[in-house]
Amino acid sequence: MIEMTGAPASGPHCPAPWRFSQRPGLRLRPHFKQALGGRPNMSLIERILVGDPDAVAEAEILLRDSPEPEDGFELRRALVKNYINWQGARRDAGVNDLERDSEAALRHMRLLHAAHPENHGLTHQFSSLLIETGRHGEALRVLEDLLEELPAKSLGLRMTVLDSIARVHSVQGRSGRAAALYEEIFSTALAACGPTLDENQETFFGSVLARLARLRVNAGDYAEAVRVIEAFPHAIDLTPLNNTLKRARALLRDGPPSQSPDARPVELDKLTVACVKHGTKYGADYVNRLYAMVRRHLPGSWRFVCLTDDPGGLRPEIGIIDISDRPLQGWWAKLALFDPQTPFADRTVFYLDLDTVVVGDLGFIEGMKVGFHVLEHSFNPGFNSSVMLFDRTFAAPVHDRFDRSDLDRLTGDQDWLEECMPGIDVFPRGPIRIYKSLEPDLDAPRLARTGARIVTFPTVPKPHQIQYGWVPEHWR
Repeated sequence: MIEMTGAPASGPHCPAPWRFSQRPGLRLRPHFKQALGGRPNMSLIERILVGDPDAVAEAEILLRDSPEPEDGFELRRALVKNYINWQGARRDAGVNDLERDSEAALRHMRLLHAAHPENHGLTHQFSSLLIETGRHGEALRVLEDLLEELPAKSLGLRMTVLDSIARVHSVQGRSGRAAALYEEIFSTALAACGPTLDENQETFFGSVLARLARLRVNAGDYAEAVRVIEAFPHAIDLTPLNNTLKRARALLRDGPPSQSPDARPVELDKLTVACVKHGTKYGADYVNRLYAMVRRHLPGSWRFVCLTDDPGGLRPEIGIIDISDRPLQGWWAKLALFDPQTPFADRTVFYLDLDTVVVGDLGFIEGMKVGFHVLEHSFNPGFNSSVMLFDRTFAAPVHDRFDRSDLDRLTGDQDWLEECMPGIDVFPRGPIRIYKSLEPDLDAPRLARTGARIVTFPTVPKPHQIQYGWVPEHWR
């Protein structure tokens, strides 16, 4: 998340790398007062912050056609906040995520950073948007320069910057470097803390601790992951941290399901490739393109099915499983995949989100021993359910243990998946990538050198929004 505030400050007892200064919020100047049907007393900035699209368009025209106005700084900050559309925890089951426009936010943030390079808090926000849009190399340069410029007393922001640098290294596959930076955060910041942590400090340290422990888990060192968490000098109740500890303990106790003697190797002639289309977020073209990409890149006599409430427009080669009577919407509709009553022809299912682009040979799944494989999120300590490969018998608890009350306490299906099945396998990092873990301006040859076979688009942009480069080349 990107906090639209100013420069950092420290608390009285412990550096608070998650805190920013008490600089007043966006100041509203009289010459921005604009009348808008029923809102005659709202300024242009206020209208932007309540999501008025006319105000956004008006501000863009003002900034484009006029010399930088007196309140251009505050106006651009309001536009950035509008475009990233941060509203706290996501509870819309993924229905409205197309409203975000990180590229537009970055456009304004570049100008803000260029005009105010001395504002360290703003520079860090700029780096956060670079990471958000996949520009990790540029973000790393900005962050390392910022780290050199920070005065020694800015311990709070220094820890936040180190955390951001560690995340970039982790996304780029340098897990050892990321782990060393997380250890540096603990050794430096904890020494300055008092006997207790406040809520914000717990959130920061808990997040860093979860990321470090997750690196240990993904390296197969489950005992070290447990030790890292249990040896921390403060008790922290944070969901990602709790889930990581639960995962490490499950893997330490049972080992991953792929190592079980009951794990079955994938046979491509006994495989169902599945997707889910529920509601109106995606059209039939997304299903048809996904089928075509899989057909080009996966050998064998597998079957392709779509679980949907509306089969209109789908290619005749695509099998239909009707889920129109299911009450769950958005990403929660994926739970139908795990229902033992869902009429799949095969015991092994390879699931792909609709917003997936297949860019290389999928034959790497042949022979994999499967209980349940899921994608590990590139940026957060947790699962990403965009790609899954599972044995239906093994995965049935995901459906059978679910209760409607879980909708109220969890953000999405992948949160439930990790809570229900913490000790499952994650795919190798190389073949399956999240779009924002790749530089956005890669050409096709450079993409091929990454080893990616599947690229997922869990947020924005979506494949149809990218008009150049390797995405339209493959998404057809």
